[in-house]
Amino acid sequence: MPVFDRRVTLLAHNAGVWEGHFLQLDGAADGEAVERDRFTSRLLVEERQGVISADLTNLSSGVVRSMRFADPPPEMQIHPDGHWSLGPDRIGPWPWVSELCLTVGDRRRRAVVRLEGETLISLVLVLEARPGLEVPLPPPLRLPRLQEAGCWLWRSDDLELRVAAGWVELLWQPQADRSCRLRRAYSPYGLLEPWVPDAP
Repeated sequence: MPVFDRRVTLLAHNAGVWEGHFLQLDGAADGEAVERDRFTSRLLVEERQGVISADLTNLSSGVVRSMRFADPPPEMQIHPDGHWSLGPDRIGPWPWVSELCLTVGDRRRRAVVRLEGETLISLVLVLEARPGLEVPLPPPLRLPRLQEAGCWLWRSDDLELRVAAGWVELLWQPQADRSCRLRRAYSPYGLLEPWVPDAP
């Protein structure tokens, strides 16, 4: 993969205001994950005095949650097109969280997954766009576990999410002639695997 400035790339594609919906699901050890809540959101990502700030507002409750960092952490995997994933640099039997984000122009799709071993504890699917753009909402989500595939799967007309012990994958087809895929995976020893740069 060609060398690029990770910080500049992240801001170029993701800075600014994003409005959308958070769809929250409760996990299950063997059965399906089921949606328990959804709320509208507003996210502001900007650089302030050399620090990248992300302020998320739950528009239903008014609660604001913030994250700040000077530079993207080493374990943050960033694609030249602005897609990114974040999580621990290694996993084990303890709980761990992974976040994936696909960014295409004025729209984004994100997933935040919490796992413990082979148990899906919780999942948040985030559908976002720039202010003024409509974000279509799916019906209440159900994420069944496919025993034969060993993963949980949710699929809509243009979005697909797969979750398993050790990896998470998000696929999106925002246009008929364009699709992108983001996979964050860990080795059998629990170490973060290198980025697989195939976002066709």
